[in-house]
Amino acid sequence: MDGTSVIKSVVKAANQYGSNASQDNLMFLLSQLDTLIGITSQGKSLKFFCPKEMLVTECLSYLLEFLNEPSTPPELTSKTMVLLFNLGADSEISHALQVTYNLPATLAACLQFYSKEQSPKQPEYLMLQCLQLLQKITYNYRISYPNNYGEDLIRFLIQQILGLESELQLPSLGLLANLCRNNISMQAHIKALDNIKAIYKKLIQCLSHSSQTVVVFSLSLLSSLCLYEEIGEKLFNAKNINQTFQLIFNILVKSDGIITRRYAVDLVIDVIKSPHIKQSLIIYEHFPVCLQQILKLLTTLEADAVSKIFELLLAFSSVNELRPAICRSLMMTPNLEALDSSIEPARLASTEPYFAAINWAMQDVQLHEHAPLKALEFLTDVYEELLDSSMTHVSPHLDIIIPIATGQLLCPVETDGVVLRARCRKLSKVLQLCLVLCGEEGVRSEIVRLLDTSVCLSILEHQLNHNRIGLNLYKPNNDDADWSEPGAEVVLLMMDLFLKLEAYSLQQPLQQLLQDQRLMPFLAHSLTCKNRSRVQTALRVITHASSLQQFPTIILGECIASCNNHKAEEIETLKRPLNSPDPTFSLSRNNKLNDSSIQGLIDKMKTGMDLRDVRASEIMDVYEHKLTSLATKESHLQDLLEAKALALAQADRLIAQYRCRRAQSEAEARKLRCVLKESEKRSEEYREQLQQVMSDREHLSSKLQKASSENQRLITIAEAHDKLVVTHADTSKRLTCVESTLATQTAEYQSLKENHNLLTKHTDELQHKYNITVETLEKQQEELTTRLKETEGQLANVSTQLKQKIEQLEKEKEELDTALDGLRSQLEKSEKTIKELGQKTSTLESDCRKLKKEVREKDNQVKLQRAELDKHSQLTQMIHSLTGGK
Repeated sequence: MDGTSVIKSVVKAANQYGSNASQDNLMFLLSQLDTLIGITSQGKSLKFFCPKEMLVTECLSYLLEFLNEPSTPPELTSKTMVLLFNLGADSEISHALQVTYNLPATLAACLQFYSKEQSPKQPEYLMLQCLQLLQKITYNYRISYPNNYGEDLIRFLIQQILGLESELQLPSLGLLANLCRNNISMQAHIKALDNIKAIYKKLIQCLSHSSQTVVVFSLSLLSSLCLYEEIGEKLFNAKNINQTFQLIFNILVKSDGIITRRYAVDLVIDVIKSPHIKQSLIIYEHFPVCLQQILKLLTTLEADAVSKIFELLLAFSSVNELRPAICRSLMMTPNLEALDSSIEPARLASTEPYFAAINWAMQDVQLHEHAPLKALEFLTDVYEELLDSSMTHVSPHLDIIIPIATGQLLCPVETDGVVLRARCRKLSKVLQLCLVLCGEEGVRSEIVRLLDTSVCLSILEHQLNHNRIGLNLYKPNNDDADWSEPGAEVVLLMMDLFLKLEAYSLQQPLQQLLQDQRLMPFLAHSLTCKNRSRVQTALRVITHASSLQQFPTIILGECIASCNNHKAEEIETLKRPLNSPDPTFSLSRNNKLNDSSIQGLIDKMKTGMDLRDVRASEIMDVYEHKLTSLATKESHLQDLLEAKALALAQADRLIAQYRCRRAQSEAEARKLRCVLKESEKRSEEYREQLQQVMSDREHLSSKLQKASSENQRLITIAEAHDKLVVTHADTSKRLTCVESTLATQTAEYQSLKENHNLLTKHTDELQHKYNITVETLEKQQEELTTRLKETEGQLANVSTQLKQKIEQLEKEKEELDTALDGLRSQLEKSEKTIKELGQKTSTLESDCRKLKKEVREKDNQVKLQRAELDKHSQLTQMIHSLTGGK
């Protein structure tokens, strides 16, 4: 469905409802608003809804009128807020709603009206929609304060935050965070409130909330209000900052909502502006791991979320100490180091952050406006660090980035100013990346080999022939469709690139470009702009070109003077009233005096007059430039007429808004009349109360005298009480000292008592062991004595037996001596028996020796046991003496 026809239907339905507020007209208007809401929902293109068109302006005026009118039905108000919420997704429409239509003031008035107790008919969801819309509109928009609605709005938001938890608390936190961010006057007003300590306490309590969005909103508010205050130093000190970093990084990585991640990115960007927090982030040990997780998000998120991630990475890369970590995390992944050069980068864009960044840099700015530009800027910072620093261990993958960078240099063919502006901005980012790559000496030849010189020259030709700066056609700077500034930057960066690649077969086209007169307005504009880098680049180009003989120095000077005059005219136009004459008309009349001489010079040229003088040719160039300047001034007058026509259209729109606000002011005047009548009635009541107070005053004066005498008596009592208080304080101090000493003595007594108990237990155990050892030794001694007695009995038996045998032998010897001759044979037998008996005696003697050794050993053991018993007895005596002494 055509968007313009839908807008026309909405305007027609709104006009019908405005003339006749019937139910049928209301239903028709609601149906048309539903259709417009459907085609402006999330993800749909809003290019058809240009706020500079009259039809769109009229539609927005009707929508604001619905919000300003208190009698608007709730369903119509709800549809209007939903539609404005969808339109706020576009940056151009959001800016128009903020600046041109002052939507925040209207929504604040609606919020104040809904929050009153006098309007119970309004549903509660309207207040929630109003807060959500106001939060979206005020994001990244600084509201000037003080104003006529800011104080009431802040009071309402703080009331919702400090109250019980409800569905209004979350958008109230987000809206207050928007209002306080980068707004010192708003922060000062909130800090001056009486309940600021309660606000801080509530925000600190919200840090432990289960919702990640509430935590991020609270941290954002705390960082805006007290980052550089004493409470902020305590909250973001060295102990807590690591936990805060981990919390924010977890929210960035794990959050599913774009709003939460957006505010988390803004929070990190704000807090690292503090020097001590920046230093804490530099030494944060988990930063490389968190950085890898953040880079991994480039492979999975949508364009809006990726744009915020690139914004965060650019904030990190602005810290010089963090740049090496970013380069390592991006370029030293295992898959990237083992990459085969034959693999296409687009296949790895869903897994590798490096290829995801390249993929986003290659996206068309007509589909995604911000993500490609920030991706190119991020890659520029990364390669600037890789090529300028000494990170030789990191592979820059120049074989991948150089073809992609040179392939993005395309000549724009669109005619839409907004699209051309975006494409020129992308071209300037691509050229900045190429200039960084040219910083490496060995890379320049590869860039020249892959660079299509004809495409670069066509880009320059397009700018030289169509850019307003080159044609000296100046327009107001606030026009979003004006692409002259980005185009001039493209020309300047392209010339700088040609200068760096001059030694590689680009000398001839560079000299032709430097001698081209169409280039001079761009150099002059760059020299007079506010950007330092552009001024330095322009000076570098002019310094190189000044050595050429045919460099148009005079035309360059004329262009610089023209730029200065144009800026002076702009300043005078701002200072001059609307009805004063334009000085350009008088200037054009003065220039008519020189028309005859210029016409004569043209006739001479037509007749073939030969101008051989070099100075004459330069004079011709000057007059030609003056002719072009006259034409540009004529076009400037045409632009002024267009601007005045646009001002008239804006005046018509302001008249319509004035009519709406006039009706609102009349309603407020009626309310003020009612309030005035009520105040008069109250004043009469106050007069009566005043008379009563005067009579009470006389009665109270007598009481006051009695009270004064009583007061004197109480003063004497108070003095005596003070003395008693002093004595009581002294006694209390003494009492505390005595109590402290008593406590120490009792503690020492308890410790000594515990030691005594331990020692008694130890002595009992030793006594028990001593008794056991004594019993065992006595048993062993008894056993040894019995064994000795047995051995002695055995020895006595053996000795008696030996004596008997000896006696028998002696008797036998006597008998043998007598019968010696006859018993020779028997003697031999007896000798044998004697030998056997000798052997038996030797064995018995050896057994006796062994028994004697065992007896000696047992005696030694008995002596040792007795020595140990003596030692134990001495120990027990010492223990008893110690315990008895204490």
